Amino acid sequence: MTKLLKLYSGVFVILVIVFTIGVFTMDYTLASGDILEAPSISHPCGTDVLGVDIFGQVSKSFFSSILTGLCAAAFAAVLGGILGVFSGYMGGKVDTIISFVINIFLSVPQLPVMILIGAFLGQSRSNIILIVAFFSWAPIAKIIRARTIDIKGSGYLKMAERYGGKLGYLFRTHMYRDIIPLIIINGLFVVGKAIIEESSLAFLGLADPTARSWGLMINKALSYTGVYFTDYWKWWLMTPLLCLVCVTVLLRLFAKEYERIMLTD
Repeated sequence: MTKLLKLYSGVFVILVIVFTIGVFTMDYTLASGDILEAPSISHPCGTDVLGVDIFGQVSKSFFSSILTGLCAAAFAAVLGGILGVFSGYMGGKVDTIISFVINIFLSVPQLPVMILIGAFLGQSRSNIILIVAFFSWAPIAKIIRARTIDIKGSGYLKMAERYGGKLGYLFRTHMYRDIIPLIIINGLFVVGKAIIEESSLAFLGLADPTARSWGLMINKALSYTGVYFTDYWKWWLMTPLLCLVCVTVLLRLFAKEYERIMLTD
């Protein structure tokens, strides 16, 4: 593990500890101070228009967003990995059909379709996870398919096939060392992407209004007209916005560094 990967991991652990403190010490559901109170010792990030602590809301949103991202990434990685391996190994008509479906998903403008589907399916976290995962598996499948085709042409795999090796056996004994790291790397990229897309849907009002979300916090801050003419934006708007940017950038850097390590080994 390189120094950069250790650094990113350490920063992420620190964020988890800090936000954990916010969840357990700050009330993120009920008013605990004056409305639009400036940052202080009792409220490190101030309060919103209802007097609810902003740091507590941001902390709760962190774990909600990470859970959404991990669930969406796991679903997309498993589906994309299975279809990618199956398409690359089987070839022929199977490969043609799966590749056609992959290209359709890659060509569809994601955000407008996600907004449309989110409006019809309803505002719940499980629906958001399914929507994000539904539009995140295709890039993974395309990468895994290309890698599977390369591995399929190797001599040791052809020899195993001649001795009657089936896809399941070949994957467990020969292919997983090359395929699994790629699935993990692309899954890490999906986590950050899912957080952004979940926040975008929440910002547009298509997420669960009772759940805590950075996008929903930003939406509420911008909906308050006084935020443009006062100093409220310095803590009410910038806090969730900076958290969203920092966490997604950190996850992206972590995934890129992990990808560099895996590809150079």
